[in-house]
Amino acid sequence: MLSLSLRHISEVFLYEYYKNPDEYEISDEDLARPHLDKAKALLTEQKNNDALQEYLAAYMENPVSFEAVSGIIICCKRLGDIEGEYQYTQQMYDICCTRAELATYYRNLGWYYLERYKPDLSAALYRYSTFFCEGQAAEEEIKYLEKALNRPMGDQKPDMIQAMLEDNKIPTGPSNVTLALLIKAGEEAEQGGNYMQALDCYMMVYDLTLDEEIGDRIHKIKQNRM
Repeated sequence: MLSLSLRHISEVFLYEYYKNPDEYEISDEDLARPHLDKAKALLTEQKNNDALQEYLAAYMENPVSFEAVSGIIICCKRLGDIEGEYQYTQQMYDICCTRAELATYYRNLGWYYLERYKPDLSAALYRYSTFFCEGQAAEEEIKYLEKALNRPMGDQKPDMIQAMLEDNKIPTGPSNVTLALLIKAGEEAEQGGNYMQALDCYMMVYDLTLDEEIGDRIHKIKQNRM
């Protein structure tokens, strides 16, 4: 039977929906973590191929680990694997559970479309990422594009940028399916008395949506259960 290192109820729900497993068991220890730690160290040493192998090993242990998928993407960028970067960026979207993670997704798409010689779409994606989480990396990429093309980039109004993304079949917000899975995971955790993980799930949803009902659930758990 397949053994996985899923460490949180949210990961269980995401895995069971998006990966559609037959049968699996959850390992007692986090077997992905040693690979992630080793990969991070290898990245700092610019050993990108070796780092990629460690991130892939972590991904095999936990296919819904944002850290593992993000690491694979970083390696693909460094190794010039444009289509590999795009493949894992597409997978990343389904497991974006915070605004910061969603911003990372848009920056990764920005990189891809720059490599595919679509600078206007690339700049729009970098700018769009800052709507979810301000980041120096996105600003530097926009400045790079402006200098290279000698014109302003990524300065359209938000609704125009959103329309550009829609025209290119790029989602303009978090996955409604993922949000629903996080809510269900939170409800199951709450019913089972696991209030910390329930709070985690609800806070991720609230971070992405600012939904008042979810905010009320967070308040009640903090007030009555913590």
